[in-house]
Amino acid sequence: MRTRDLIRKNLFLLLVLLAYAVLFFVRRDLVNESVRNSTYYIREMVLVMPAVFVLTALLDLWIPKDRILQFLGKDAGVRGILLSFLIGSLSAGPIYAAFPLCVMLHKKGASIRNIVIILSSWAVIKLPMLLNEAKYLGFKFMGLRWLLTVLAILIFSSITSLVIRNHPLPENGDSNGADGLPD
Repeated sequence: MRTRDLIRKNLFLLLVLLAYAVLFFVRRDLVNESVRNSTYYIREMVLVMPAVFVLTALLDLWIPKDRILQFLGKDAGVRGILLSFLIGSLSAGPIYAAFPLCVMLHKKGASIRNIVIILSSWAVIKLPMLLNEAKYLGFKFMGLRWLLTVLAILIFSSITSLVIRNHPLPENGDSNGADGLPD
């Protein structure tokens, strides 16, 4: 691999390292805190992701493609939208655990719209989170925030599906030239 390609492929990582280097001289305390936070999340990912990959592989084997198309595909309609909200809302674990699952679902025919709904629901309308929100902020606040969030997810998922148009997702985390966006 040429040096230029290597730099372009790892540009984000290089920019982060550059930011760390600059901050090391300007605000060493921020670098120390950032390294501690990064270490915490990397450890968490090392513990969580193997189970996520095993579960995703099992679901890939157990759920036939025609079922994914039927319930989460482009033509699944309201049923697909509701199922996507349900999957995301009842999920457990951090949001990054949803990415391998969503890639597998997309490869089996789940629509971009439903993938966005699953990811968004996983991130912001999980049932345990709603219960805590109601406890601390009140049921009225939780209900209004939930309603507005669901509406926003529906709007954003529709826009995303129009922009992406179900192009294939990048393979093996390599997004070079395969971002799915129209030229």
